Amino acid sequence: MLLATLAAALLFQGTPAAAAPDTGAFDSPATRALVERVMAAGATVPPALADYRATFRSAAYISARSDSATGGEVPLTVDEFAGDVRWERGGSLVQTVRGQRVRMLAPTPYTLGSMLESPWIVPHLYGHTIEIFQISPSATAASRRVTQAVHPFSPQGVDLYAYRAADTVRVSTPDGVVTLVSIDVRPRVTFLRPNAPRLVVGSFQVDLDRAAVARARFGFAEEGGRGLRLTRTGVFFELENGLVQGRYWLPYRQRQELQLTSPLFGGAVAIRVATSLSGFEVNTGWRPAGGERFALVRQMARGDSAFRDWREPIGEGVGEFDIADFADLLRETGGGARADRGGLGISFLPERSSHLFRYNRVEGPFLGAAVSVESGDPGARAQLYGTAGWAFSEGTARGEAVGRWITERTGPGGARGWTYQAGVYRRLREMQAFRPSFRWELGNTLNAALGGYDILDYYDAAGLELSAGFRSGPWTATFGGRTERQEPVERNTESFLFGRARRFPEVARADSGTHTGIEGELRYARGAGAFSIGNSVIASLRGEAGVGDWKFGRVIGLLSSRESLGRYVTLATRVDAGTALGDPPAQFLLRFGEAEGLRSYDPNQFGGTSAAIGRGRLLLFLPPYTQEPLARFGFFLVPPLRPALVLSGSGAWARVADRSRDELFRVGSVPTDGVRGTVGIGISIFEDAFTVEWNCPLEKGEKGKVYVGLVQWF
Repeated sequence: MLLATLAAALLFQGTPAAAAPDTGAFDSPATRALVERVMAAGATVPPALADYRATFRSAAYISARSDSATGGEVPLTVDEFAGDVRWERGGSLVQTVRGQRVRMLAPTPYTLGSMLESPWIVPHLYGHTIEIFQISPSATAASRRVTQAVHPFSPQGVDLYAYRAADTVRVSTPDGVVTLVSIDVRPRVTFLRPNAPRLVVGSFQVDLDRAAVARARFGFAEEGGRGLRLTRTGVFFELENGLVQGRYWLPYRQRQELQLTSPLFGGAVAIRVATSLSGFEVNTGWRPAGGERFALVRQMARGDSAFRDWREPIGEGVGEFDIADFADLLRETGGGARADRGGLGISFLPERSSHLFRYNRVEGPFLGAAVSVESGDPGARAQLYGTAGWAFSEGTARGEAVGRWITERTGPGGARGWTYQAGVYRRLREMQAFRPSFRWELGNTLNAALGGYDILDYYDAAGLELSAGFRSGPWTATFGGRTERQEPVERNTESFLFGRARRFPEVARADSGTHTGIEGELRYARGAGAFSIGNSVIASLRGEAGVGDWKFGRVIGLLSSRESLGRYVTLATRVDAGTALGDPPAQFLLRFGEAEGLRSYDPNQFGGTSAAIGRGRLLLFLPPYTQEPLARFGFFLVPPLRPALVLSGSGAWARVADRSRDELFRVGSVPTDGVRGTVGIGISIFEDAFTVEWNCPLEKGEKGKVYVGLVQWF
């Protein structure tokens, strides 16, 4: 089980200091001197620190990110914990959970929180040994399965790591300004002997005055990292300490994360625990009872009393994290086409699931392969990526070859930097103008192959493209140009895996010609938008202009959000709007219908040269208001019911310029002739995962319909 591999706790234990470090491991004498000071001073916990007690808040997530999504990751389950932790210098750690509350995107019989049976808080960053305890059915069994890693500030570390001084930062504390020097640490060997401790890759911020590690951000190096693989994994940590009593660096914020990426499920899954600690009391005289060294104790308070000081609604912080936050460490720890500094890295892992396999009514089954080659330092590297495959029903080859120059750096707060790209390609493109923010290509493949459902329209595009993109945290800006030959395609199969497909309609015929144009996009993404848990927003503005066979301009905007307006009210909305000027071909008209969430209408029933769609859901939560699990049975739980009164509405409008009217009718769409709208009322449960609603079109003569099933947010 994927959950069973999560690193749930790190413990640093002291060992005696040893001989002077190897001078070849350092970028300068000053770096060597600082590392030696830390080794000497941080070999053990400060003698005056006997024990401490602190309160903690933790959020445990299982999140997914599609490899074709325009927004951030989607949290599938969220657990939040409140309690206290006690530690003493002999190494004992007891973490007591006083309260747990749960939120799910869809009801499931377990969450990450229901699987946690061992402490997950890292008590400090002193010492020289790193131990990873894995989740298992019992804390005792977990403590027997320990994986060790060589601490960079241990005597053994200088034989295995290279140290490079990086940025210096000054941090204000109640005791004054503290100077921290960041030391980048990288392995100098590619692998160790079997069963030997593992190595880490990352950065450690050192307090100059106290010669102690104050912060750390690292992952665990994997042996190899090259060859034919369909998955890549990584275990990552961000550990930030605060200065207590002006003497001790003790935990303040922590993030522990396991990632699994694979085209087999079309993206990445993250298992994450984020914790904050406060209210430290040191040297209380505490000693553990019963000789238990590590223990996770659940002593639940009644109701939500454990969260009385936690005013934010559950899931409030989901937008602060993203799987891409550790993209740099994933690459350097061997999780991708890792190029050792200045070296060459090769990977056969496709960037998207559709490059490996896909299924639709145009191509039928498509099988492909990919290769990626990288060279350079993490902050400035070159990449060549190529993919090629064969569409069996269509009898056509498709693929692409792309070159990139990447100056993007990833750290706390997200990625920042430029990516320049040039490529040639032949692709099967969708005509869909209003695309869902959580775009899962593998889902389209499964719907077509297993359900006989494929209602999108397509066209063939072959050409070359140039682009430049800049990222800064949640902001992304891209600008580029392309010239390509566009040709219509047709339905080449009416079958899916279980017979004749009922929802494989004919493909609307695109115009044939050469499109040459420029395009750009400005996007802000904090989370996954309306399809999410907790507060989330996506805003995007795309524009393009054609100067080839078709002279036109097109602008499309998107706003998708979910907002908790208090404990009892949540609002989810999505608005798409666009306009096309000049003489756009059929494939650039704004068409919409069933695939865009208008449940009562046909695929691409409406369209025009100007269009807008709005959808909204207002949730008014009903008793019982509790967010605690209704029952627990070992690893399994019954999620809170969370009933809500649902008020929903949708509206769509489209008009067409006279010069494009015939083109629109030819592809089977019509303008709306005013606003087409639907209002609804119903009851949902499990945080609006399952609903019973009555929806009534606003058009005269139309009858209302009852909908029972999973909620569809776009």
